[in-house]
Amino acid sequence: MRARAACGRDREASHIMIVQLNRFVFATLGALAGLAVKDAIDWTSQIGFPETLVIILFVILGCAIGFIFGGILGRELTRAYAYVEEYIIRASAADLVLAVGGLLLGLVVALIISTPIRGLQPDWIAVAGTVTMFVVFAYYGVRLAMIKRRDFARVFPRLAESRHDDHAPSAKLLDTSVVIDGRFAELAKAGFMEGEVRVPGFVLAELQTLSDSADDTKRARGRRGLDLLTTLRSGPHPVEMFEADYPEIQGVDAKLVRLARDTGADLITIDHNLSQVARVQGVTVLNINELAAALRPAHLPGEQLRVFVVREGKEADQGVAYLEDGTMVVVQNGRDHIGGDIDTVVTSVLQTSAGRMVFARPKEA
Repeated sequence: MRARAACGRDREASHIMIVQLNRFVFATLGALAGLAVKDAIDWTSQIGFPETLVIILFVILGCAIGFIFGGILGRELTRAYAYVEEYIIRASAADLVLAVGGLLLGLVVALIISTPIRGLQPDWIAVAGTVTMFVVFAYYGVRLAMIKRRDFARVFPRLAESRHDDHAPSAKLLDTSVVIDGRFAELAKAGFMEGEVRVPGFVLAELQTLSDSADDTKRARGRRGLDLLTTLRSGPHPVEMFEADYPEIQGVDAKLVRLARDTGADLITIDHNLSQVARVQGVTVLNINELAAALRPAHLPGEQLRVFVVREGKEADQGVAYLEDGTMVVVQNGRDHIGGDIDTVVTSVLQTSAGRMVFARPKEA
């Protein structure tokens, strides 16, 4: 766990360094561009300011523009770097060899085809055309190599043995609701959750927001989720925290679905609506509520149940009881038995998206 934490700190430091380096480079270029713009026009005669003041204004303006643009580009490069790093971690050695081979082949083809382009005039057309050719052929070289990796595996079976098993368990992404619920921890201990269990940074941020809420209920739920994750990090079934974000996407649920699609991970939740949206977009979803409903014992009409009626129902003379697994039992003519045990006979069972409901009537003497 300490090694993972140190690795996370190193990643964060490298991301910050990339952003700051980009800001420095573009601020410097902006200052030089400001000097160039100052020399292009006689601003002193145009606006009446002293030359020294004009130089200072253009340098400051160029630095500010470069600093802002460098920060934006740095964050985009950081996101791209994180994606590439994640892909390299998940990719096998054979895939990396194929990708490098495809990249080199694409660059060689681009070098040959771009030879006549480099002689075009003006020079900027030659440079732009050459760069475009290299980028396009490098990309398609890698894509072609990855598409043909199965054929490569048949030709070089020994090298292909180092590839990851296609049937290896996928990583599991936890959403905020399932972290607060906590039942996933028991599933992991029982061995029903294979693969890495991971929590992205924006889910942690939402838990922290809930734990700082002024509402007592939300604050308690947020703190429960954070306490559970803290306990699991040091347990036999650790949960991995990692940084991932999509600033252009609003909402934690939409970010989770996008992250699951990008990484090929499974999504674990208890949110019915999130489950439906994710499945429509092709994401594998494990809904713990659906699992619990599937594992509840089936109750058939005519079966006898002894229940404790806890409150009245919506309709006249109805009473409501609950089984040990949480299944609601609606007892017809059970209002007079509130607060006591009663023998009932099941009349029908209704399966809903929220769970199973059992309808029963008091057993006749």
